[in-house]
Amino acid sequence: MVTQPNYGNWLSIDTLDSLDKYILFTMKEPWDILQSKITNKPHLINFNFNMEEIHLNILFQNLKSLVTDNYTIVGIGGGTAIDTAKYIYWMFRKEKNVNLDLILIPSIISVDAFFCSSIAVRNDNKVNYIGESKPNEIIIDYKLIQMAPLFFNRTGVSDTISITSALGDWSLAKDENNERFNQDIFNRAKKIAMNLMNSRKEIKEVTEKGIKALVEGFYREVTLCNDWGNARPEEGSEHFLAYCLESLTRQHYLHGNLIGMNILISLYLQEEYAEFSIEDIKQFFDDINLNWTPSNQNIKNEEIIMALKAIVNYVTLEKLFYSIYNSPRLNLNQKKIFEIIDLINQK
Repeated sequence: MVTQPNYGNWLSIDTLDSLDKYILFTMKEPWDILQSKITNKPHLINFNFNMEEIHLNILFQNLKSLVTDNYTIVGIGGGTAIDTAKYIYWMFRKEKNVNLDLILIPSIISVDAFFCSSIAVRNDNKVNYIGESKPNEIIIDYKLIQMAPLFFNRTGVSDTISITSALGDWSLAKDENNERFNQDIFNRAKKIAMNLMNSRKEIKEVTEKGIKALVEGFYREVTLCNDWGNARPEEGSEHFLAYCLESLTRQHYLHGNLIGMNILISLYLQEEYAEFSIEDIKQFFDDINLNWTPSNQNIKNEEIIMALKAIVNYVTLEKLFYSIYNSPRLNLNQKKIFEIIDLINQK
């Protein structure tokens, strides 16, 4: 069961001050905000920027003799800080059979990592999901989140709104690949996306209602995927193209912006299988000021073309879910590729 979050203003301060010994995994920006406001300082603090699994294991080995079973592990920050805390928690359970308390406090809501049990690590710069975590608490601190740049929080919409293109891939897989399908799960996913789109004004302004809409979207999406048994209802060709692009350029992009751009590409390629119109989704992105265009992400057209030419082989090699990139209806000839480039460069 996905942990229900607690919402409040400066709830992170009250939480930290109530702890006994705790080890904190965080980032400079949220720590600069909180350190002068709390009286109960962490016993150990770590600023990790490297999610390669080999590096995370070294971090655990350095900590395992210093941390006893009366410690709490706290993650405050974005996906890197959150997943680092989750990894250390998991390794203490796995290697030392020590079940520490885990508290996750996102300072930005750009990804759904704080709700996901699995941990996103990298092996040779490729994302892999490993392990299992179960936080005792998830704290949504409105004031802390609102102090981050607005565009960081708006990008959080994409890890849920990816439903809009993932559902088209799922329909294709049902018809062309005889894939397992459930209409109730499909309809629930569609409703999650539509509810999120109805909160566009609050999301753009990152109000308390907007933050809660994003977080509740994450919660419902992760719960739905747990109910189904995998990420099929929310992950499809839009994520696969992102993985392919990152593997080719070896660059890290702001996840939500990249997924937003790729959603439009997927909807375009899915044609009559698209469950949402390109125009509606593009308007939604523009309404919330999502920076989805290549120029806003420092992605060159040549890099996108390279990824589009590689994607069919990539999804087969990586054994990803069946999507438009597996379909015999796909026609990624030069004309189609240039039409895509024109589409994503029109703001």
